[in-house]
Amino acid sequence: MEEKIYPKIQIVDENDNFLDNVGYFEALDMGAIRRAARIFVFNESGQFFVQKRSKNVSKPLLFDQSAAGHVDEGETYHEAAVRELYEELGLEGFELDLIAESYRSPGFYSNIYKLIITDNQPINFDPHEVDSMHWMEISDIDKLVSESPELCTDSLTAIWPDIKTKLLS
Repeated sequence: MEEKIYPKIQIVDENDNFLDNVGYFEALDMGAIRRAARIFVFNESGQFFVQKRSKNVSKPLLFDQSAAGHVDEGETYHEAAVRELYEELGLEGFELDLIAESYRSPGFYSNIYKLIITDNQPINFDPHEVDSMHWMEISDIDKLVSESPELCTDSLTAIWPDIKTKLLS
């Protein structure tokens, strides 16, 4: 994995109360609960956009939600979501629908957002962050997460089964 300089990220207590801004690796070493923004992108046909993470980032070559990342020092959850959507997928200027606020999953509190784009909307993913992109039917992502969790990030397998109903409503 190529070394990357990470900005300080927000760590929180068990109730999502801000504690401090620390370096990414320091947060991991501490086992701290981190804040993250997660964006699930769908097209008008109802397919879910899944990215396969780049070999250059943590959890390389695993399937993951459409875009996601830590909430950096000084950011809100929403600002982090907008930034990550642009950094990873080149998408900007869209309204994000907040699906879940302060959602607790292993190691994280997250705000989870949904975005629906047109079927022909170009996605210009950053190859440093994303290896490949895949439009999947809901039944296919269900099968991937349940039958091949080793091919997915821990966060996708932890969140998808619980949040799917809210995302699809």
